[in-house]
Amino acid sequence: MRARFLIGKRRLFAAAAAALLCLSATAAAAESISVSPTRLSVPAGGQQSVLTVKAAGAQQSVVQVRVMKWNENRPASELRQTRDVVVSPPISRLSPRQELTVRIVRTSRKAVRGRECYRVLVDRLPSGPETRQAVALRIRHSVPLCFTG
Repeated sequence: MRARFLIGKRRLFAAAAAALLCLSATAAAAESISVSPTRLSVPAGGQQSVLTVKAAGAQQSVVQVRVMKWNENRPASELRQTRDVVVSPPISRLSPRQELTVRIVRTSRKAVRGRECYRVLVDRLPSGPETRQAVALRIRHSVPLCFTG
């Protein structure tokens, strides 16, 4: 009899854990953003490109877009600040299911030799006040951007 009680208790615990996992996954997915395309390549002579950011959540999303210098032969985590490429707008507040077109422009006057690569970082910043019961998630997309000479 005790074995049946323990099995029933384990099933109840497993069901509760599964329900919590589903709820947390739903909450995280409800506040996500998507970025397209996932790779940007600008042909020789080109100086600009565009990126589309879409808010997939049911609430407003604050999105920050930055460009960092990147060496293709190094890990994506090794980035350096740059002013050679700029984005517009750098920060925006998106309504639910709203799309934002971000313009990316190479401002450097130096000619591109070979390939010049960057990473476009798109961050969904936590919005609203943080409370002890809530977990604020920061979502980051890192999109490779290469200009060819």
